[in-house]
Amino acid sequence: MIYIVGIGPGDREYLTLKAIKVVEDADLVVGSRRALELFNISENKKIILTKNLVDELKELLKNENIKNKKIAILSTGDPCFSGLLKTLLKIGAKREDIEVISGISSIQIAAAKLKISWEDYNIITLHGKEENRKKLFLSTVVNSLREGKNLSESLREAGIKDPIIVSFVSSGEKGGTLVQNLEVIASILEKREEMKSILINALIYPMVLLTVAIGVVIFMMVTVIPKIVSIYTSMKLALPLSTKITLAISDGFVHYYPVILLSILLIILLFLVLEKKEKKRLDKLKLQIPVFGRLILYIELQRFLETLSSLLKAGVPIVEAMTSAIYTVKNDNLRDKLFRIHEELKKGKSLVNLFSREIKELPAVVLQLIKAGEQSGNLADLLLKASNFLRTEVEVRVKNLTSLLEPATMLLVGLIVGFIVFSLLLPIVGISTIKNI
Repeated sequence: MIYIVGIGPGDREYLTLKAIKVVEDADLVVGSRRALELFNISENKKIILTKNLVDELKELLKNENIKNKKIAILSTGDPCFSGLLKTLLKIGAKREDIEVISGISSIQIAAAKLKISWEDYNIITLHGKEENRKKLFLSTVVNSLREGKNLSESLREAGIKDPIIVSFVSSGEKGGTLVQNLEVIASILEKREEMKSILINALIYPMVLLTVAIGVVIFMMVTVIPKIVSIYTSMKLALPLSTKITLAISDGFVHYYPVILLSILLIILLFLVLEKKEKKRLDKLKLQIPVFGRLILYIELQRFLETLSSLLKAGVPIVEAMTSAIYTVKNDNLRDKLFRIHEELKKGKSLVNLFSREIKELPAVVLQLIKAGEQSGNLADLLLKASNFLRTEVEVRVKNLTSLLEPATMLLVGLIVGFIVFSLLLPIVGISTIKNI
């Protein structure tokens, strides 16, 4: 017979009398070292579980020598609440061979400490797993709906802060198009992930190559070059300038690497601080970076126009739709420009004129599409076309950038390594030249 014994929060004071009696009468007691220390039992009765808990319990169940013995397995808290009962049943233990000795759960103790009635709450156990976080999210939404709140309010309470999701759900509830709007949300989020994937894939190879190159250079500086230096020193050679520079850098790496590492960390920390305090200025600078600045702008505007188009199709008024769409833009400098457009739009001004005034880098095609949308009354569809145009532009620019980055990175690495090798070989070439003379 297998007894699953709940031992409460791990304090002897919380053990039940039945739990103590069952453990005392058992032929074998199985549990963690900490759990076993709660009971006064002989060492020959103990089986200590380690980190491989499931595998060890499987082996225990297979053991023919314990079939006719009383086995007490210690479970933290209550075995029926995120305890060992479920685990044992999963690995093949039979219900009829199990007796559960209830223990005090953390929920009971928490409720007692807080002086609340825990039966009024929905309880979910979380152990850092993604599926459990999903359970918590869904439980929060369901509870809010049960209280009579609508879906948009329930999503806010569950931690959804994305204004796009909330706006689409809210407009769907008002217009009776909730299902369609949810499909639009799914499409938008999917496209966002596609764009992110394009950018990540484009940068992976150059970054890996650059990282490996830096590692090789550091290895040469720290291990190879100092050995060569000792040879040159013993030969008392007159070293050329390039060799002196290389040796000086190597010496710096060897003797001052803590200072170098600390400097790098301080630079990163400084950047993070500036990113928070001076975000607007940094965002402005990002848009001014050659090549990359235009790419950042197009990515941000593509996301904005796509969202704005979808909101307009969902029946959201343009002023309200633009308010939500603006929050998809991460660059504060661009966001400020869009807010200025938004304020002027409220006064009845033309959208295309505002865009051409505030965002001068916007392609002429996009401006023409916005103008045609305003004039035809089909703004939502033409904004989507403008968004697709920018998406294509981003993909082409990323592809071109990748084709340039890879050879540029290899060239840079080659020049650095070549310079090091040249600097190290130059004194040797000098020696051979002197000998020939």
